[in-house]
Amino acid sequence: MQKELPQIDAALIKVTGIFSYKKNQIHAFINNGFSRQIEEDKKFIRDKYYREFASLMFTGEDIERPMIALMRATPIPLTLFLPPRKKGENRREINTVCANQELFLFHNDIGIFSLTFDPATLNFEEISNLTYAIKSFEAPVMHEAIEQPFHSFISHQILNGIFLRDVETDEYSGSKFKVYSIINIEEPKGENHYPIENLVYEIGTSSPIKTIENKGFLTPSTEYYNELTKNSIQVFSNYTGLALLDSFTIVGHKLYSKDNHYQDNTFNRIYFSIYIINIYIKYNVFRFNSVFKHDPIKTRNEFVDFINYYNYSHISFDFLPNYMYQKMHNALGIDEEVKLFEKRLGSLATDIQENQSKRQAFVLGIISVITGIGSSSEIIQLLEQMRNYLHWSSTAFYILLSVIIIFIAIPTFFFLYPRSAKKLKEKIMSKMK
Repeated sequence: MQKELPQIDAALIKVTGIFSYKKNQIHAFINNGFSRQIEEDKKFIRDKYYREFASLMFTGEDIERPMIALMRATPIPLTLFLPPRKKGENRREINTVCANQELFLFHNDIGIFSLTFDPATLNFEEISNLTYAIKSFEAPVMHEAIEQPFHSFISHQILNGIFLRDVETDEYSGSKFKVYSIINIEEPKGENHYPIENLVYEIGTSSPIKTIENKGFLTPSTEYYNELTKNSIQVFSNYTGLALLDSFTIVGHKLYSKDNHYQDNTFNRIYFSIYIINIYIKYNVFRFNSVFKHDPIKTRNEFVDFINYYNYSHISFDFLPNYMYQKMHNALGIDEEVKLFEKRLGSLATDIQENQSKRQAFVLGIISVITGIGSSSEIIQLLEQMRNYLHWSSTAFYILLSVIIIFIAIPTFFFLYPRSAKKLKEKIMSKMK
């Protein structure tokens, strides 16, 4: 007997992505309807969350590296399209409304956008189709009779023309947008209800609803299912969640309602902000690993500075926010990226030491040849003989000799200490500008 799907009475569906911006564009966002978002109940935040995290994500009190959160509640109706299920059929239409738009603008000119969608109907198939479509950069979107890829819609309607594809941020942000879903269902009754654990997996992985029950070719093996669900969230009996690389999903009852201030603030503000900071950390550590080979020393310094500032071990005085933070952190593979970078640093240190030893050995060989010529008095005597032979005055001869020594010393310094020399050169050039 087929299991019955539970009824949905509320859903929070958000999609996020990375973009690059300039500080002078913030005013344009505000002119386009966005306003500053700062937590009003600062005492509550300070009592619950560590200062480093709270000042960055909620209270706006991080002066050293501020993050500016902007929000706009402009309803934007649109239609997304999915490919037809069968040949000869029309594309499937998903009618929805982008109800809220948010921008999280971090100090290093990296931003994260978030769009909140209201499904046309509250059922699992509709939400499954919606979350599948909004993960895709290229999903066709119709808005005001104009069809364009989803990423282009976001660029023009949300980001004031800032591109998302074929730019630097596109190289490090992954192949999909990330989806954050909180789905509230009516409390299941009886024994014939479809397991919530299955629904969480299917929504999180963008699999068709009842993929697990139907035993088709998309049904995961036990090993694959266990691997994907290692970051499952099972704290209380009324809900189940799952954190994955490109999604965060929770399904449960008595969990979420837009009209319940506490629930909406918990899932739409607090936990979602935890998700945002993890996405930001993931993007940056992945980028550090990707660009490391181009300038190892500079990247090392930036990485160490970033990790010391952002990579929190805990964010709250309470258990549950830390638990959510760690699940998201693990699913995004942040610790693996950090370990990979640290491994590269170890190899870099070994290479630098070996190269330095080779250069020093070369210079010591030259010095030994010079010292083999004789004592300092003999060298001076030899120089005087050369001066007399050329019939030069002492001033002219030794000025020229000094210039020659300087010309030899500079490339020698670059040879012995290439990275230090490069830093010195950049410092001089910056002062000359």
